[in-house]
Amino acid sequence: MLAGALLFVGSAPLTAQVVPSDIVSTPVPVKPATDTTGADTTVAKPDSIQPPVGRFADPILYEIGPQYEWSRRELFALGALTVADLLDRIPGLTTYRSGWLATPQVAAFNGDFNRVRFFYDGIEMDNLDPDNGGILDLSTVQLWTLEHLSVERAAGEARVFMRSWRVDNTTPYTRVDVATGNEETNLYRGFYGKRFGGGEILQLAGQQYGVTSSRFAGSGDALSLLARAGIARKMWSVDAFVNRTHPTRGIQRPSAGRPEIPALDATHTTGYVRAAIGNQSGPWAQISAGSLRFKGDEVVTTVGDDGSVTDTVSLAISETQYNLSAGLTRGPARLEVRDRLRAIGGNTYNSLSARLDVALPWTLVSGFAESDGFRRSTNADVGVRFQPLPFIAVSGSIAQTTARAGNNSFPSSRAARGEVGVKLFRPWISFGAMTLDNALVPAPIVYDTALQPIALGRSNGIVGSIRGPLARGFGIDAYVTRWESQIPYRPQFQSRSEINFASTFPRRFPSGNFELRFAGVYEYRGSNLFPLRTTDVEVLAAKTLSALLEIRIMRAVISYQQRNILAYPHELIPGFEMPRVLAIYGVRWEFWN
Repeated sequence: MLAGALLFVGSAPLTAQVVPSDIVSTPVPVKPATDTTGADTTVAKPDSIQPPVGRFADPILYEIGPQYEWSRRELFALGALTVADLLDRIPGLTTYRSGWLATPQVAAFNGDFNRVRFFYDGIEMDNLDPDNGGILDLSTVQLWTLEHLSVERAAGEARVFMRSWRVDNTTPYTRVDVATGNEETNLYRGFYGKRFGGGEILQLAGQQYGVTSSRFAGSGDALSLLARAGIARKMWSVDAFVNRTHPTRGIQRPSAGRPEIPALDATHTTGYVRAAIGNQSGPWAQISAGSLRFKGDEVVTTVGDDGSVTDTVSLAISETQYNLSAGLTRGPARLEVRDRLRAIGGNTYNSLSARLDVALPWTLVSGFAESDGFRRSTNADVGVRFQPLPFIAVSGSIAQTTARAGNNSFPSSRAARGEVGVKLFRPWISFGAMTLDNALVPAPIVYDTALQPIALGRSNGIVGSIRGPLARGFGIDAYVTRWESQIPYRPQFQSRSEINFASTFPRRFPSGNFELRFAGVYEYRGSNLFPLRTTDVEVLAAKTLSALLEIRIMRAVISYQQRNILAYPHELIPGFEMPRVLAIYGVRWEFWN
């Protein structure tokens, strides 16, 4: 690499911004130019930071200790390949999958698939595939496109807020990811982004992965493409965004006695046009017109006099979603209001919501209220964190859902969660309890159409966690949950324990151009029940040990991870044995040209 052709900048720790601040206003060498007299007229074209596009009001989280939010750099450093991988880290959330990357993935909060909601740049991600039974397939949510993700763990539901990748620098940004692994797994990513002097924006990116498994992992591939164009000035911005994903998967056959998961050939499109005005820290307003679209091929079998005939029918479902939001920050208080209008299947649904966050030195209060026309319910919850001393904290949330007349899917319910934490040296140790009632849980029929919905009464559980740094670069992130009884779709016991290490070795490498990270993870999930029409099928307890190693040299990251190192045989869905040892390794390389 020619000296001066590429500007290498030592990256900061994971909590730093994606774009290092020391790039700002740094001259970037350019090719010498010669005038008509033959004199060298080399000029240095300075880099600059342009105003951001869009306006956001991510909620202030009120967990004890580290919050469940991650920047773009952290999302990739965690080794997560899908959103389901990320949600496994959060107490109360249980994810399901029938194999590796190409198989369906769903999530439940406290045993209810209805209580996990996803918001992408303010657009709520609704399931449009009728074969999923109203439950969003997380494999359709493209984690690689994000610059920030946060999870609000309220008492009544978990809300996942995602912001798509943006660029601010006029210096072009390029990144390439390449990874491979067993089960013939191959993954490629490419990113290009640039801001122009007038605030114009151009972003292009893509991801392609493929899996070919002769055993249980499930074969398939997916091509996902992203594009953004627009312009952003100091007090306003306009942009257009689209993410189009084409996943395919082969028939996944169970190991014994269960129905197979049919093949898939579909296209998912998420796009919007957005305009924003105002300052993020002051009054602001934003309007977006978004589109969610699903197109897939459904195999239909009919029986005639001369035998069975199989045909393929194309199915296309689309939703238009309009979002008008506004916000205001004054001192410790921040207010956001939103009006969401959905148009789907010839019907329209209007939802109004408001959020108020107040952050005081020792206390944080977050309130959310929503009149949801789509679910025909009214929801309200309040969360609080009180920290009178640096080493003592109390966190909790209460929520209530009131169903409207004719609502047979979201019954009225109440929920509460409370935790007490103590900071012992550096990590936080917390214990708490949770309770909820009256839930009608849909069945994840994407795995088996014979699975049945269930009605829940009141249930109580306890949770404990230890999270935070230990010493000399080591850290811990562990939790355990236990419910008073076992019910379908919710294991009575669930835990995840991670010991991690991260250091730039500043004495040995003062430039910050070297970093080492590794993590060891042990996950346990108790036995689980799956209700069928005539009986319940029990899936035995699952135990897995996994590890991640990442080495960064300047702006290149070498990554290697293994899942289920001990090859423990287990199932998460009845009849579908999870792959034994899964390994994937590769490199992520950023360039500032």
